Amino acid sequence: MPNKGNKTTEANQPSKDNLRWFDDMDEVLLNALAEEALKGNRHDGSSTTEAYANAVKTLSIAIGPHIAKNHIKNRMKTLKDHFVEAYDLFHHLSGFAWNSVTRKFEAEEEV
Repeated sequence: MPNKGNKTTEANQPSKDNLRWFDDMDEVLLNALAEEALKGNRHDGSSTTEAYANAVKTLSIAIGPHIAKNHIKNRMKTLKDHFVEAYDLFHHLSGFAWNSVTRKFEAEEEV
């Protein structure tokens, strides 16, 4: 009987359509896209086709060949949504600030 509830293979492994992201994968992705932006492969706030192709290649080497452009686009949407939620939560509160070096929100000692 086919499994309609989720996309898994018979070995109970996620199919290539589903990808579970981990922190180290996010780091590789963000570094790859930052490198592409430095190369000029980002225009008007959007990555170029070449940027995505290069990021897929980088991620495939670092993580595995199952990475596709749609995985990257979906993950970036998720990361942006998470950032906006956190930013909206903290940016009006006194004593909280985003540290672009550590890529974390920080609070003053009093807070």
